[in-house]
Amino acid sequence: MSLLLNSSFTGASSACLLHRERSRRRRLRVPGVTCRQGSNDDRSDAARQKQSPLLLDRRDILLGGLGGLYGVTAGPKVLAAPIMPPDLSTCHPATAPALDNKCCPPYDPSETISEYGFPATPLRVRRPAHLMKDDQEHLDKYKEAVRRMKNLPAEHPWNYYQQANIHCQYCNDAYFQQNTNDVPVQVHFSWIFLPWHRYYLHFYERILGKLIEDDTFTIPFWNWDTKEGMTFPAIFEDASSPLYDPKRDQRHVTGGKILDLKYAYIENPASDSEIIRENLCFIQKTFKHSQSLAELFMGDPVRAGEKENQEANGQLEVIHNATHAWVGEPDGYKENMGDFSTAARDSVFYCHHCNVDRMWDIYRNLRGNQVEFQDNDWLDSTFLFHDENEQLVKVKIRDCLNPTKLRYTFEQVPLPWLGKINCQKTAETKSKATTELSLTRVGEFGTTAQALDASNPLRVIVARPKKNRKKKEKQEKVEVIQIKDIKVTTNETARFDVYVAVPYGDLAGPDYGEFAGSFMRLAHRKKGNDGTQEQGPKKKGKLKLGITPLLEDLDAEDADKLVITLVLRTGSVTVGGVSINLLQTDAPAVI
Repeated sequence: MSLLLNSSFTGASSACLLHRERSRRRRLRVPGVTCRQGSNDDRSDAARQKQSPLLLDRRDILLGGLGGLYGVTAGPKVLAAPIMPPDLSTCHPATAPALDNKCCPPYDPSETISEYGFPATPLRVRRPAHLMKDDQEHLDKYKEAVRRMKNLPAEHPWNYYQQANIHCQYCNDAYFQQNTNDVPVQVHFSWIFLPWHRYYLHFYERILGKLIEDDTFTIPFWNWDTKEGMTFPAIFEDASSPLYDPKRDQRHVTGGKILDLKYAYIENPASDSEIIRENLCFIQKTFKHSQSLAELFMGDPVRAGEKENQEANGQLEVIHNATHAWVGEPDGYKENMGDFSTAARDSVFYCHHCNVDRMWDIYRNLRGNQVEFQDNDWLDSTFLFHDENEQLVKVKIRDCLNPTKLRYTFEQVPLPWLGKINCQKTAETKSKATTELSLTRVGEFGTTAQALDASNPLRVIVARPKKNRKKKEKQEKVEVIQIKDIKVTTNETARFDVYVAVPYGDLAGPDYGEFAGSFMRLAHRKKGNDGTQEQGPKKKGKLKLGITPLLEDLDAEDADKLVITLVLRTGSVTVGGVSINLLQTDAPAVI
């Protein structure tokens, strides 16, 4: 059973969606919660708190928690170090191999910065891209808007390639933060990722609408979280269309190939149906395991001036990264989508990010629309964009949390990953480990950094901080795998997957256990003075994966230790340590 979800549903309906019990056999009834379909998408926050869109059978709901019943903390923390806009006069050559101008925009010293006047237009509805093939009028408008954008003067801030260069500037270190000369403005690998890209899409979409004088215009979303949307959107395949980009992996974007959300430049030999199942399970786990702690979904904090801050993206960004790699060229610089400096030159970039934005909107709704980080360093982080009136405007994260303030929403579509999917292989794991001869002795990580080897996965035994935790303890703290000091070479894409299993004493079975999540960093490349690719510096990061629901699925509540397996998929990676810790939740979940 697939579920229909209005992406602007309320806290009360979140309670209907999220209440989960072991049996899943009886009808769901939560006192004080109504589960009727709401019909008014254009509504205030107050109205959002009174409506709920659907009636659900508990056996089809796997995400734990009562989003609408979450408490709100006492107020934002005050640390006074939000990321602020850079000095636009200081743009310097970015690590962009394919761009002759190194992606810096034309600079006008007389240009003033204004507060953005949020639109007062009718609520616009973003539609799934795979359904647009049947909406020729909308598709024709989309093509015409992009054609006009590409035909603007090269230095116009609305020009298609100037818009694409915005992504290069803020993703490839073209600006340093205010009052520094060595701390770049970077909008990936942290809690900045989702809100910055939301604004980026918003202004791109508004400019396209202005170019065709249509206030209702929207970009479609690549609906890769459903079976029907897991192939490359057909609307981008026509070579004569302004939406077309020749720099794509032609093996993937034609012929109905299924997108692999764990892609790392190695083709998945599994059947289409198995890849679809794996994709849905990955999405389900991403939501389920991060539900009670936003940084697991969105990425870690980053504050102004932090030079040694380790990159730490959330699991949604990992899914996003794999899609970038899957679309871009398989060789060379992986243009366009496979390298951040060129990714936004492909129109499918915006379609892909529309679905990433939609995933965030669903996540917020599942958590009762509570603010993910009650922290002014996040809420007051500020960005600059040219708006639909050619004004350079500044915007804050706190003003984009509700998409209705930006006057858009998403069309309702089924969410199969919210339903029952067979994502565990526990029976298979146990059947393989039936004899002493099939077991392998596993040691602790130790104190020395270890390089990952694709032919010999790293397996370590890790002590848990506490076993057999009670329900209240799980609501207060989430159990998390933490992998520290991850070093990768920046001019290479790097990925490894993490698996969890229950040991037999200090022995591990031949099966790696259950998939817990992944680390993936796309390449940030540059050319040397002789035109050849330079070797990038080593960049340090970290990874956090929530495992509280996973341990319950594994029947591992009474295990003192776990076997953690790191499987290298691509790139050169060393890790400095693996541990399991308890972190304070920000949204109590009913497990």
